[in-house]
Parts: sequence; structure tokens; C-alpha cells
Amino acid sequence: MDSVAQLAPAPVAVPNEAGARVAVLIPCLNEAPTITKVVADFRRELPEAAIWVIDNGSTDDTARLAGAAGARVIREPRRGKGFAVRAGFRDVDADVYVLADGDDQTPSESVHELLAPVLAGTADMVVGSRALAGREGSRPANDLGNTLFSVILRLLMGVQMTDVLSGYRCLSRNLVKGLPLASRNFEVEVELTVKTTQRSYRLAEVPIRVQPRPDGGVPRLRVIRDGSRILWAIALLFRDYRPMAFFGAIGFLLGLVALGILVASADRDVAGMTSGYVAAILVAIASMLSVAVGAVLSVLARRFTELEGKVDLAVTRGRRADPDDD
Repeated sequence: MDSVAQLAPAPVAVPNEAGARVAVLIPCLNEAPTITKVVADFRRELPEAAIWVIDNGSTDDTARLAGAAGARVIREPRRGKGFAVRAGFRDVDADVYVLADGDDQTPSESVHELLAPVLAGTADMVVGSRALAGREGSRPANDLGNTLFSVILRLLMGVQMTDVLSGYRCLSRNLVKGLPLASRNFEVEVELTVKTTQRSYRLAEVPIRVQPRPDGGVPRLRVIRDGSRILWAIALLFRDYRPMAFFGAIGFLLGLVALGILVASADRDVAGMTSGYVAAILVAIASMLSVAVGAVLSVLARRFTELEGKVDLAVTRGRRADPDDD
């Protein structure tokens, strides 16, 4: 069980004019120069919402300034955006969640466009896409990485999104409370995206124009370190949600290796041919085992997906039947 110290009253949001409780979650690490303005901007755009700042082990005055600006504060001492997002999802109770950054780059005035499809019940997650509006204000290296990851996810898992790393999102309660997350760092956006699509939640994108980082702001994303973590997260998600394709690809590569060993052994002496044939047989067996493992895991994954769907349906019906939710 994760431990979070809260500096706020009961974690609830108040209804907006549509009757939905809206919570704005802002994960922060040392964002003292901008957090006051970010909280004020979202308070202006959504006066009915509860503004939550998840202080992710800051060593500056982020938490104090956020509280002074009117935000409620959750302290998550474990460093990593994934930990902060998971803490907010776990401990804040609302009908609709807005996930934003604390560096004053996400445009608060666009929040209504993100909220509208979720409030209307036509989407479970709406992502603010920088790619759809042009990537003004973002670093070229980040743009290149985001494009690369979007292409990889499209090819491997059929995820049709233009901005898989966007931190500006609006999510329904059913998605937030029904989606298990395990990410620790910036790969949390990729995990959110993949699991939303693979579990058949409805996803949409709206264009947003990011604002230039204020003077003195320090980028939290490290291209090499965080890029490698995101790639590893994609590999693990590919394994979990496409086990037949993942292990089948490994089996295919091993089969090519076995064939290569056979060809290379053909011109050797008897001893070399014998050792080559033995090695080729072992690699071929490993190839067949990999395909078999993929087939078994694929069947299991399908059965677990069906079970999760039945559980989600039962939980949803239970909430609708519960008079306390009215």
C-alpha cells in the first residue's frame, strides 16, 4: 500500500454546472516559479473544480505556494511522475479528472475543449495534442522522440494517436478508478495511452498550443534517460498486450539464427558439422518454445480481458444501483 501524507480536507471535488465533480491534478517537482500562476489560471477557468497539486518530493516552496494559491496538496515523496499521477488517481475522488503540468506550458484556456467530450459521455480520455496544433514552444529533441514513439506504438499496437507523451489530459472516473498503473516516471503517459486503447476505453484528441517555458524553468524530461525508459515501457506493454506477436517475433528471429547456423556448418568438417547441427537444433527448439509461449499467453490474455470486462460491468451496475451515489 502506497503511503501519502495529505495536507488537505477530505479529497473530494464539488459539482460543476453539468453536475459532475471536476478535479484538476497537477504533479509537481520544484515548480515554485510557476505553480502560483498555474493554480490561478485553472481556478479562473474552472472555479467549481478542486485543484490538487501532487508535490513529488520538491525541495523548494512548491507545496507552500500551491497551498497559498488555494490548491489542496498531496505529498508523494517518491520521485517520479508516475508515482505522483498514481497518488492523485488513488486519493482524489471526482467524476472527471484533468491532468496538467505545473510548468505553465499547458494552456489552461483549452481545458474546456478537453472536458467537453468526457462530460458529454462520448470519450473516456481526451488528450491535448501538440502535434495537431503545431509544436510551438517545445524542444526539437522532444518533438522527434514523441513522433518516434507515436510511430512505434502505431506499428506495434495499433495506437492511433499523434501525441502519446502529452501530459495534458481529461479522464473519466471509470477510467481512472478502473485502470491499474505501474509506471514510476515519465513513461506514465505511454502506459495511460496503451492501456486505454487496449481495454477498449474511448479516446479522443484535441489540438493545444503549448506555451514557451518561462525563463529560468528547468526541463524535467531527460532525452536519453527518459527516452530509454519509455522504450522499455513500450516493449513491456507490447509483451503484455500482444504476447503472440512479441514471442512470435522472437521465435522467428531464433528460427533465422538456426537456419544461419545450418548454412554456416555445411562447409565444415564432420566435427564442425555435428556441433553446428546440434546448436541449430537447440536454437530451433527455443524458437518453437517461444511461439508456444506466445500462443498460451495470448489465450490467457484474452480470457483475462473478458473477465475484466465482466467485472467492470458488474461494478458499473453496482454504482448505478447505489443510492448513495445520487
